[in-house]
Amino acid sequence: MLAERDNELARLAALLAAAGKGGHVVAIGGEAGIGKTALLREFASGLADDCECIWGMCDPLLTPRPLGPVLDITAMLGGLGDDWDTAGGTALFSRLLAHLAERPHPAVLILEDVHWADAGTLDFIRFLSRRITICPVLLIISYRNDELGRNHPLLQVFGDIPGNQMDRIELHPLSLAAVARLAGESGRDAESLLAITGGNPFFLSEILASPEAGKAVPVSVQDAVNSRLARLPQAHITFIEALSVIPVPIDPALHCRWIEDHERLLQDCCDLAILIEDSDGRLRFRHELARLATSNRCSSIDKRNLHQQHLVMMLESPERYDTGELLHHACGAGDAARVLQFGPVAAEKAARLGAHKEAADYLEAALAYIDEAEPEEAAQLYESWAYEAAISHRIDDRVIEARRHALTMWRALGRKEKIADNLRHLSRLHWYRGEAVQANRYLDEAINLLEQIEDTGLLALAYSMRSQMHMLSSRMEEAIEWGERAVACIAGQAKAGVEVHALNNIGTARMFLGDPAGIAELERSLGMALENNLHEDAARVFTNLSEYAVDMRRLALAETILDRGIAFDTKHDLDSWTFYLLGRQAQLRLEQGRLQEAEDICRSVIGTPGQTLLMKLPARIMLARAQVRMGEDDAARLLAKAHKDALATGEVQYCIPVLIGMAERAWLTGSEALAADALGGLDRIDACCFSLWTAAEYAFWQRLLGREAVPVRTASDTAFGPALGGDFSASGMAFARLGADYFANLCFGLADSPQTVSSGFAALHRQGAKAVVARLTELLESRGLKRDDVILPRGPYKAARENPFGLTAKEMTVLEYLAEGLSNAEIADEMSRSQRTVEHHVSAILQKLEAENRLAVLLKLREQPWIIGEPAAETGR
Repeated sequence: MLAERDNELARLAALLAAAGKGGHVVAIGGEAGIGKTALLREFASGLADDCECIWGMCDPLLTPRPLGPVLDITAMLGGLGDDWDTAGGTALFSRLLAHLAERPHPAVLILEDVHWADAGTLDFIRFLSRRITICPVLLIISYRNDELGRNHPLLQVFGDIPGNQMDRIELHPLSLAAVARLAGESGRDAESLLAITGGNPFFLSEILASPEAGKAVPVSVQDAVNSRLARLPQAHITFIEALSVIPVPIDPALHCRWIEDHERLLQDCCDLAILIEDSDGRLRFRHELARLATSNRCSSIDKRNLHQQHLVMMLESPERYDTGELLHHACGAGDAARVLQFGPVAAEKAARLGAHKEAADYLEAALAYIDEAEPEEAAQLYESWAYEAAISHRIDDRVIEARRHALTMWRALGRKEKIADNLRHLSRLHWYRGEAVQANRYLDEAINLLEQIEDTGLLALAYSMRSQMHMLSSRMEEAIEWGERAVACIAGQAKAGVEVHALNNIGTARMFLGDPAGIAELERSLGMALENNLHEDAARVFTNLSEYAVDMRRLALAETILDRGIAFDTKHDLDSWTFYLLGRQAQLRLEQGRLQEAEDICRSVIGTPGQTLLMKLPARIMLARAQVRMGEDDAARLLAKAHKDALATGEVQYCIPVLIGMAERAWLTGSEALAADALGGLDRIDACCFSLWTAAEYAFWQRLLGREAVPVRTASDTAFGPALGGDFSASGMAFARLGADYFANLCFGLADSPQTVSSGFAALHRQGAKAVVARLTELLESRGLKRDDVILPRGPYKAARENPFGLTAKEMTVLEYLAEGLSNAEIADEMSRSQRTVEHHVSAILQKLEAENRLAVLLKLREQPWIIGEPAAETGR
């Protein structure tokens, strides 16, 4: 009997009816036992014959199966080709999307318990949800809201789904009236039952299924399950307890064949509703809490024995079981040999799928038995875990220590090639932490050792890393020299990893030197990395290419590369690269004049725990520069902190933008002392370390600060060039053509024409650059302009101040109607306003959203649905 869920069933039915015209997502949340599964089964039972319902389940394994429910769904759907089970995540997602889009009738796709989902499955939810309008599909996902912490990745997925494509249904506890109806003729006191169970349907049903013992009422689900099981014959209890250590759907042919008379026992348990049968014939406990409560009945010795019995049975044909499941039982059995056997295998499989977080977790399970591993096995385990953890979790002291343990053990084993390779990796880890001295020392030691042994592949990798170090320090000629030396080392050898790494460095260096051949080399590096599943190398290409595109003001390219790179890094659990790219995305937003967005991105990055200095440094720098332009009180402190962190890295690529930000602040505040510090710091950096555009921006701020000399490269080939000659209007037009709206409007504000100055003021005001507007206003008369000739921006309405795009309340209303596809005339009728008034509002919206037409507005709303809704708590960019 399903109580108090009629409204939810009706809502699901209505959404399914609308799905034929465009799919939709429904997220059903509630505490454990609240009745999510019961609701879904009731809904599924009432579907029409031509409406297929496909279920996917997430399981509470030691580590989630990579793409487990997605692969289950694919197998049930069929028609995706013979090689679907070997397709990578993106390819598989695309096939599923195409298959679903071609369905003649609406379908229901259910993913249960996604709070247990692996990162790949969450990516699938994000991927399908953002494209679901082209499919006749109602996607329903259920989750336990009491297991979603503040930083649970599922919350970010919800934030990434367009608001108009997803509904949320929260299931609430049962009322006293519902509890009384369900209690029926049991004679139990409804108020007492409600107080004990909190209205949780599962707790309530378990208690009602247990005969009352005297006047005592069970106070927990554990008591309810114990009471119910106690009524069964011992054979049934033993059987159910044996199954309770299996956290995946139970396949009788695979999981029960070692248990005597299991067919009868299974049937009895199904008849008693202790177990329920899925559509594919597999069995589950009626609720996960029931399985856990049953497992908790067993002593630690009994549970270990049960895990061992399952493991022995599974090892008779291990190819029939998922490696993660084998590892789960090996850990439960305390079988060190099997944990050490299956942990690395499961990790390797997960890594191939791009599930690096899960790979690290599998290896960590094996690390618990490191003392029982052979020396070489232990060294390799430390090494592998350090790599997977570093790119997916965080680079903390544990990761460093694991590398050092591996290094120590390889030294004891006399494996010089392994010693050198771990020194190289230690160098990389210290670089991530902004510890340049240690990074260079370890790399020098690795190169010296490798030059003494015959391993050209590892030597080439070390040479390539030296190339990378030079490139990161803006010594591009040296970067090319060492990169070419690395390629020469492997001439005639099939060493894709080395070539990919070296081409990345060479191509990046050439790009920043102005050689267009560099882009082709980077594209080749990216193609080889993707072809060979070299995820970290591919992430490096996205990082370097996006940095080049932003720095060189190729902003359209930057937008594309950043979107691709962030999606790739997120999909493959490459956290150490994702946050870095988000910092570059914030830099792009600064160039576009979208200061509030830049600040939001930076704060989300900096506020995420467990990052190294390098991972959050770009975001820290861009936050400081955004605060400078916005005139925030904390700007000086943030800029000083960014400068300190940049100096700690020893890399001028971070020092230059901070010092330029200090020069900008010096001009905005009129501080001669700050100007001297900023320009003095920039003067001490070698001219070869500046790119064409950073050199030009340096010269630009020198001119505004009263220093006419241009100490570094000519800026005539950049949009700064005309301004350096006094033609700010021409520079503004050049920046506008690039989409670099901040500098475009800053230059307009410095122009000679009052009309041009007025337009620059208005745009900067909309961007929130109040410190810039204040400074330009202050300088008007000194530049020979009268305040009466310039239209100074008025203070915005309260709604506009609170809106990141400066939209007023009426403009927000018009924008909502635009999102619904209404014409100006239809909007005028809805608002009881003249069509002319609506046209003015629409024009203002287009200008503030920087959109050319209505279509551009709709595309922006699809990418950023929070514009007309509540902003996501955590940015998912």
